Amino acid sequence: MSDFESKIIIVTGGAGGIGKATCEAFIKSKAKVLCVDNNKDRIRKFKEENNLENLYFHELDITEEKNVKNFYDEVNSNFKGLDHLINNAGIATLNLCKDLSVEDWDLVMRVNLRGMFLMTKHAIPIFNDKGSILNISSQAARRAQRFTSHYNASKMGVIGFTRAVALELAPKIRVNAISPGTIGTEIIDNEINWRIDRGYEKTREEVEHDWLHRIPMGRYQMPEDIAKAIVGFCSNTFSETTGETLNVSGGAVME
Repeated sequence: MSDFESKIIIVTGGAGGIGKATCEAFIKSKAKVLCVDNNKDRIRKFKEENNLENLYFHELDITEEKNVKNFYDEVNSNFKGLDHLINNAGIATLNLCKDLSVEDWDLVMRVNLRGMFLMTKHAIPIFNDKGSILNISSQAARRAQRFTSHYNASKMGVIGFTRAVALELAPKIRVNAISPGTIGTEIIDNEINWRIDRGYEKTREEVEHDWLHRIPMGRYQMPEDIAKAIVGFCSNTFSETTGETLNVSGGAVME
């Protein structure tokens, strides 16, 4: 019997990338999955691609407290509680600190920290015993990199938040984090093009050579790699683990 059979699981940012792969992985483990996303087009596309039983969709801006509270009231009414929350939703923009606008700083903090906080705060009252919260941080929290000072700060904040809330919620609810490495999606293409267009890099080949050289495993991680780690970390195998951050970066970050 699966650890997740008939369990209620919420995945934010669930209609694309890591979130989508995570929803699909939990469905394979016989869970009931609520895919939360604020992008109508991504939700529609996910629905069209999949006719999966026990997969539910909810359009939600996780940064608005009233909306989040109403969402959880609906979840509790329809599903009688919650077993696992995956705080995956996040956003990143690129710029040097000296050129970074206050608006971009606030946007990243609002989604990556405020949204995670609100989703966690209002989930706590409806959690069933022996549940877990899994927050998605980033290798950017462990290793400095140019153009993402605001993103780095937000993802370090995710780790600090994870540790503090783990202390508050033990032993009923475990709270952990995962720090993915460089993910092989269109986000890579967007960042490489941004660097080249602004003259920070010369060619795509140079950028990719530099990035891959930092990864001992010699490849980018894929959304499915992170999804497998998320499912594993939420399973009973890690029933005695809380307040921890797992690096899934192909060895790019070792600490």
